Amino acid sequence: MDLNNNFNSVSKEYDSNRAEIQHIFLKFSKSLEENTLSSIKAYFTSNTKAYFSNLGQFESTDAIIAGLTHSGPEVEMSRYKVTNSYVAVSGDQAQQSAYLMGVLANDIGKEKLDTFLFGGHFANTYIHTAEGWKISELRFELDWYQGNHDYVANWKLDDTRGGWRKKIVAPTILSELDAPWRVFPNPDEQGTDEEQIAETYIRYSWALDQGDFDLLAKTFTQDAKADMSPFGPMDGQREIVSLLKLLRLGHPYMQHAATNFRVKVTGDTATMDVYRIVPFVPTKESLDAPIFGARYESRLRRDGGVWKFEWLHYIPGWVRGDESI
Repeated sequence: MDLNNNFNSVSKEYDSNRAEIQHIFLKFSKSLEENTLSSIKAYFTSNTKAYFSNLGQFESTDAIIAGLTHSGPEVEMSRYKVTNSYVAVSGDQAQQSAYLMGVLANDIGKEKLDTFLFGGHFANTYIHTAEGWKISELRFELDWYQGNHDYVANWKLDDTRGGWRKKIVAPTILSELDAPWRVFPNPDEQGTDEEQIAETYIRYSWALDQGDFDLLAKTFTQDAKADMSPFGPMDGQREIVSLLKLLRLGHPYMQHAATNFRVKVTGDTATMDVYRIVPFVPTKESLDAPIFGARYESRLRRDGGVWKFEWLHYIPGWVRGDESI
């Protein structure tokens, strides 16, 4: 089964609460891309709050719309891509994690673009109302950026992230308190085996990127094996997680955004290929092209009712594919 985790298509039919919430977040991210936030006011509660590391804190829907509306120089092209989205639902509440990557660009001729690229992660809270699911809280942490800062003159950009220093500002998201797997560890909706298997990668990447190593350990079987740069072959849950912890602690941020999940289930075992999105400076020709910087090959098995990796292989190298992979 092929699973596309971009959420680039909108359906008005929802077969689950999670599907409706994914639709709402897609509408929100599209309004950010098109700078039309006022068009989705109905998706917020009357007292929605938002915490954005790059823009500040907003205490009402009107303040959110005003604060998140782009006010910088004119941008001819903007592209926002949502990946790694997972939703946990419990009763009339839900928690979501998601990654966002963006490009703001102007054409400067000869197929070249003047660009600003960025990436970050969300942890969002939803409540169910008589009118359906609505956003009650948004949290966004800007992880990385590069390019022409003039496009985002009103953003708070920090070039010295990583480690403690004087007057440091606490991150807006703390995985141990905000990750959906922490907020609702036993959600109402589990999804199909294929969806649960794809979620294993989403949980793995979130845990690694946010330095939540207890959550990371739970994505591997005890006898797991892996082959990932820069370490090479690794044997056992302890060695895998220990080395990945060293890797993560040596970097101020990580973002393992991925899409195009290819899953095949056989009973209590499965295989999955995943394609990782790695930032690159685009041209006009490559702005919308599906270009990936690495891929994963993996085997998983159901362990105590939970899908976990028993083999994970990271294969770096640029791949140009299509969204239907």
